Amino acid sequence: MNNNKVVIAILVGALCISAAIYFGGQKSAKIPTVIVPELMQSQIEVTEMPMASPSGIVTVTVGPDDLTPIAIAVGKELGVAPTTFVVTKSKQIGDYGIGGVTTKGEQAGGGQWWGVKVNGVWQFIFAGQSYPKCSVVAPYQIPKALLDSCWDDATNTLKQL
Repeated sequence: MNNNKVVIAILVGALCISAAIYFGGQKSAKIPTVIVPELMQSQIEVTEMPMASPSGIVTVTVGPDDLTPIAIAVGKELGVAPTTFVVTKSKQIGDYGIGGVTTKGEQAGGGQWWGVKVNGVWQFIFAGQSYPKCSVVAPYQIPKALLDSCWDDATNTLKQL
């Protein structure tokens, strides 16, 4: 009877030690995050679509912080009129910016956009609710404070930038 108790005690002790080694030896992995927009600096509601010229080229005249080009690009991406969106810019570092896109009249939902200013005009990089594909953001030097990871289709994993 005492031999059974000793064997059970040894097995329980070995199990506890194994569990401690397994769980205690694991390092917590850093979970990459998309930076949540901070204080809203700019906001635009697109009220009219620019008319296409006979050559098919659209010319948009914009102010210094006009987000209309972002709204138009997101509209093209989603196949809906950009007049249905409210586009906000929440943070800018250098020529790169991040902001939000919501449907007019909605209090929740939407997605984020990333863009770069070229010659003073916002150019669309990506918009969505998930990480952008690495192939999309690779040509740009988006600051880590705006985007720290991208989705790598080759490895089917998040990749640190």
